[in-house]
Amino acid sequence: MDRDQLHTLLPHQGDALWLDRLIEHSPERIHGLTAWHHLASFGADASPCLLFEAAAQLCAAHGALYGVDDSIEMALVGKLSHLQLHHEPRQRQGTLQVSATQEALSPAGALYAFAVHAEDHLLLDGKLLLVLVRA
Repeated sequence: MDRDQLHTLLPHQGDALWLDRLIEHSPERIHGLTAWHHLASFGADASPCLLFEAAAQLCAAHGALYGVDDSIEMALVGKLSHLQLHHEPRQRQGTLQVSATQEALSPAGALYAFAVHAEDHLLLDGKLLLVLVRA
């Protein structure tokens, strides 16, 4: 799924969309691509930890693809936890792989574990709790 298709799935438009492509997905997991250039508006020294936004969008895309409840109006990041920066490459260019696994789902929210890889190195990981807002 490319950016044009993602624009129909998520409310994020233009530069606010940090996902560049969905690679694969299942009811439990989702994998996609993002890129370093999404940090550009925050300056040259922006923390790679901000890439949690791409992971949050990936989790929202997963919910949109596999949600069975049409009363969900939106998903908001309720909590970011266990965020850990593991490796920061010297060069900030190119594609990044982002993945998420749904660990729990309830009527109030969904818990995901996520990871961002730069080439073959784990860059960042953590957990996201998405709060589900119902219509």
